[in-house]
Amino acid sequence: MFKNINIRLLIALISMMALPSLYQTIRVNFLGDLPSDSGINIASQILWLSLIYEIAQEALILPLFYLFGKSLSNTEEFENKVQTGFIVILGITACLSAILFIYSQNIVIFMEQSEQIVERTTQYIRLETVAIMFATLVKYMTVTIISLNKDKYIYGFLAVQMILSIFLDSVFFGPFEFSLNMGVIGIAWTNIIVNVAILLATYISIRQYGLKLLSVNQMSFTWMKEWWTTGVFSGLESLVRNIAFIVMIIKMINMVEEQGNYWVANSFIWGWLLLPALALSELVKRDVGEDVKNIARNTKGYFSLGLIFVAIWCITIPFWQSFLANVMNVQDIKTVMYIVGIQTVFYFVFIFNNSILDATLYGLGKTNYMFFQSLWINVGYYGAMFVLYKLEVFTPTLLSICLMFGFGILIDLIPTVILYKKALREQDIKVIW
Repeated sequence: MFKNINIRLLIALISMMALPSLYQTIRVNFLGDLPSDSGINIASQILWLSLIYEIAQEALILPLFYLFGKSLSNTEEFENKVQTGFIVILGITACLSAILFIYSQNIVIFMEQSEQIVERTTQYIRLETVAIMFATLVKYMTVTIISLNKDKYIYGFLAVQMILSIFLDSVFFGPFEFSLNMGVIGIAWTNIIVNVAILLATYISIRQYGLKLLSVNQMSFTWMKEWWTTGVFSGLESLVRNIAFIVMIIKMINMVEEQGNYWVANSFIWGWLLLPALALSELVKRDVGEDVKNIARNTKGYFSLGLIFVAIWCITIPFWQSFLANVMNVQDIKTVMYIVGIQTVFYFVFIFNNSILDATLYGLGKTNYMFFQSLWINVGYYGAMFVLYKLEVFTPTLLSICLMFGFGILIDLIPTVILYKKALREQDIKVIW
């Protein structure tokens, strides 16, 4: 069942995601020691900022699993893609960061942040635009390293990232005597320094493999047309999906003043509970991009892993309250548990939908399919919910917002299954069950 699946790489990917989750947990713990909840409410606004960058990342970086996979057998072609791709992504993310830096206060106000912390939130968001710009470049370099199957380098990056993050958080806003008491702004400075350090580490690793990242000799941008063709639908899909989430979920959560608790719950779900499934998603994209025959060979194993991850999730339920209280230092445990509990069943569906079905479509380069799927859920479903909100039929509460998001996950499964089957028929692939 698992003999054709690269379990070693899966473990490396889980480790890569687990260690950042560890220092994110420590960060939430430190925020819990701040004298008021304004620190968590400010830090929670990273959600919408990250989603804006995610649009660019999914347009530019997600298609690379497919495009890099096509060139692995040709070193010169692969190196050219890595070089020219880096230049393009650097230029685009720098422009995006400049725009967000300038208009950050306007966006903060639009997102219904509490008036008394708008200025501090704006300062924090501006610093985070710089940090996420470097983080985007790190993601690009990570895709390159994953494509080369050089998972041993990932552990080095994790060590640097974790040690630096915990150390700098402790210095900038930790609860210790030597801490500088910078508050939530210290998070942004930590992220900037750490992301620059990791970017340098990834560059050194690429050079050790023999790839020249900054060479200007004989660069060819002819593959950009294929990158555009593949990435435009991925970007449009992400644009529609994330704008819907920002307006219909995050903004409404701010309106009911539960942004801090929702962010903590999200950190727990995405940082720990979904961690193995997210790693599986990256593995599936790589496997399919490398060889479409892996779909037939490995899909049964992918679904079996999904079931294992659901079982692990269920087993951990009795330990959630203790973890949130003693490890994450959560102040409003009841509300955070309430949010996680409501969304649990919906995320079980997400594990199979996102980590296997969606990931397979991305690995096949079927980003146009993902765009059609996004229109179904984010324009159709969330559009209808927005109309109901404007007609005052739908009233935002913490429960109604969580349920709206959860049912969106369920409805999203319908077009995904249809398009997944269509893609397999086009490739003449029959999954071996």
